[in-house]
Amino acid sequence: MKFVTAAALSAVGIAIAATAIAAPAPQGAMPAPTAIVVFDQPNFKGRSLTFDRSVPSLAKVNFNDVIASVQVKGGRDWVLCEHRNFMGKCVRIVVKEKNLKRLKIDGQVSSLYPVPVAPPKAR
Repeated sequence: MKFVTAAALSAVGIAIAATAIAAPAPQGAMPAPTAIVVFDQPNFKGRSLTFDRSVPSLAKVNFNDVIASVQVKGGRDWVLCEHRNFMGKCVRIVVKEKNLKRLKIDGQVSSLYPVPVAPPKAR
């Protein structure tokens, strides 16, 4: 009898744990804060700018086609794109990249954006 009770309790515990894991995030939850620091030289040197939101044109801040290294601050990845308005070749950055030459996009970045927390809902 103890075995059946333990098995039943175990099954209930698994069901409760599965429900907790599958529960959606609360509505209106704010995404994790994020920022990216971009540098015009490799190894996080030279002129730098920090962004905390999408930048569709780095030309507007006089930093077009000069980024050589980046550091991500916060819990979200960032995407760097070759052309303005997030077009052309794009690469995803996780944490940091000390030399964008390795990703073949050094001196070519014209726009950037943080990776969304969840994909947009279909309409």
